[in-house]
Parts: sequence; structure tokens; C-alpha cells
Amino acid sequence: MFPSEMVLLMAIEVSRDSGKELLTCPVGVTEAYIGYLYHSLVRRGYIKRNRPGGYQLTSEGMEALFEFLLENRTRVKDMIRALQQLGIESSQEIDELVKEAIGVR
Repeated sequence: MFPSEMVLLMAIEVSRDSGKELLTCPVGVTEAYIGYLYHSLVRRGYIKRNRPGGYQLTSEGMEALFEFLLENRTRVKDMIRALQQLGIESSQEIDELVKEAIGVR
């Protein structure tokens, strides 16, 4: 899975209301690419639509995100920065996971 897909999974999980509003945020990629990521993640079963324009992680998506964070400790800080560029702050659950993933106690 690509890091950009993981950033999108984390953004969806953290914001609990991610949808088209993420497409308008400047993240250094085009709207078309973000739309492709959404479509690809839905097709592969990592996210599902929960209402018009909104998405949520499936159990497979949550498992993939947690596994990625635990296995890619050096990328976690970059993902957090990317989320902050989207204007999304992490939830306590994600903060705890990130701390565990990067070895902060």
C-alpha cells in the first residue's frame, strides 16, 4: 500500500467525517489522484461509503492502517505532518497508536 493511501486512511479515521472536503485541501497532489485513491481503497475493501460524500474505514482498512504505522515508524511523523496540512488533528486513539508505533512512552 502506498504512503498516500495510508495518509488518506488515517485522515478518514481521524476526522470521522472525511469525504469530498479532503479533495479541496492542498496536499501536493491533484484532485484526480485523490479521487483515484478513494475509488481504489473502496474497490479493495479498505473503506466504504457511509453516506453521500462520506467514508469510513472497514475492519480491513483499520487493520492495514495499524499494521502500517507499527511497521513504518520513520514514516509516521511524515503522515502526521500531511494530516496537519489537511487541517486534521489526530484523535486520542491515533495519538496512542502513533506513540506506540514510534516507541514513545
